[in-house]
Amino acid sequence: MNVILVNVDTFRRDNLSCYGGGKVKTPRLDRFAETSYVFDNFYLGSFPTVPNRLDIMSGRFSFIDHEWCPLPSDTVTVQQILTASGVVTQFIADNPHLLEMGFNYSRGFGGFEWIRGQETDVWRTAPRKVRLPTGGKKNRSLSFICPQYARNVAWWQGEEDRFAPRTIQAACRWLEENQDQEKFFLYLDLFDPHEPWDAPQSYLDLYEKGYHGQEITYPQYDFWREFLTEEELTHCHNLYLAEASMVDHWVGALLDKVDAVGLAEDTAILFVSDHGFLFGEHDLMGKSLMPERDDGSFSYEAIRMYDEIRHIPLIIHLPGQTQGRHLKAMAQAPDLMPTILEMAGLVATESVKGHAKIQALQCGMFVTEEWRFEPEMLHGKSLMPLLRGETDRLRDAAVCSNTLIHHTPILAKSAIITEDGWCLHYAGHYDRIDRGAKMYTNKLLDVDKARILTTPALYCLTDDPKESRDLLDQNEDLAREIHRRYVTRLEEIGTPEEHLAGRRTFL
Repeated sequence: MNVILVNVDTFRRDNLSCYGGGKVKTPRLDRFAETSYVFDNFYLGSFPTVPNRLDIMSGRFSFIDHEWCPLPSDTVTVQQILTASGVVTQFIADNPHLLEMGFNYSRGFGGFEWIRGQETDVWRTAPRKVRLPTGGKKNRSLSFICPQYARNVAWWQGEEDRFAPRTIQAACRWLEENQDQEKFFLYLDLFDPHEPWDAPQSYLDLYEKGYHGQEITYPQYDFWREFLTEEELTHCHNLYLAEASMVDHWVGALLDKVDAVGLAEDTAILFVSDHGFLFGEHDLMGKSLMPERDDGSFSYEAIRMYDEIRHIPLIIHLPGQTQGRHLKAMAQAPDLMPTILEMAGLVATESVKGHAKIQALQCGMFVTEEWRFEPEMLHGKSLMPLLRGETDRLRDAAVCSNTLIHHTPILAKSAIITEDGWCLHYAGHYDRIDRGAKMYTNKLLDVDKARILTTPALYCLTDDPKESRDLLDQNEDLAREIHRRYVTRLEEIGTPEEHLAGRRTFL
């Protein structure tokens, strides 16, 4: 069968009624879910955006040995396996972080198209003078991202010029031109509803009318009460909901095109996101703490991997499927890679080899290297046995994590969620703290200035889904057992001892 994967950045699961959402208007995805498999317990693996894509493409938990980084030259990806096996592969993305600055996540695809201009994309240099949000420093990066983004979008005339519409329209054109391919894999990566939020007014009108406050389209990641009023917080959320509705509309246009060109009976469609976003939950705005200095630079502090961040949507529609079904099995992002291989008619237990043009330097020097896919290197498991009804269980716990490689609890926060509804938050125990560490370009906050707790915490999600009551003191033995299972899992997936050592001690 053909496979279409749609990965939508920062799309919370409660945007969809199939996950209990009620406020957000996403009728097309809601209708899509009614005739699809809905995964109720799907979690991210590595956090945030770029590590998530590395998980999906490699079938491995990249947090054990990588961070936010270009596609590693020795990583064998799902796209290069499919391409080498004769499948037509195409990557269409407006997510800038996968392609800018030599990140090269298009490697292995037979073709790719980059929809330019989103967020940090250094694309246009005019107009020289641009209008910035009236909210001033309530917005992030007034010195770089906001003005660059304003230049990138200054030419827009209407809705179809925006990023999600342009990406979907490119995909629809590709489907028209490639509908007669014997077999294809189409991967779409949409950055919306990630900030900056600027959906057309018609979508915002679905959620609010009469707001006359300051413009905050790209808010600071911080404790919200320190820089926003309640009205401004609600407005930010409404701006986000408007973009989620716009994404829904255009994903619906993609689904219509699949039907129109006669591909529905032989095409699997997967809809997924990478992580969520906090709108006041746990007193936070964003998905991390990134206070901005006077010179425009940022320090970075990871927040706990709360449910609103880690628990993400996954909806899978198989060819010809007419009835929907909710699946309770725990699954994670690396499971998508072997699932896609099996959907495309390949078996993830068989080796595949080939040649790849590997980027040797970010300046554009390439070398051709041999590669071999070794199935035993996968951490993910195919979801197809679940879809075929052969099993109702894949794993007994999920591990969601920032990278472990910097040896500091400021960054290395993880959440371990068990089948029976417990969640242990754990940030490691380090004898030596790497005080010079950076998360890509952002310097990590000094430990003595941390505002987020780095001590373990234990929550019972069945009774306390909002994670407001830490029960560790009353259940320390259980917490230690979950931690023991966590360390065993890290050992099983080959975590280098250099990074594992700081995870072995509980308290």
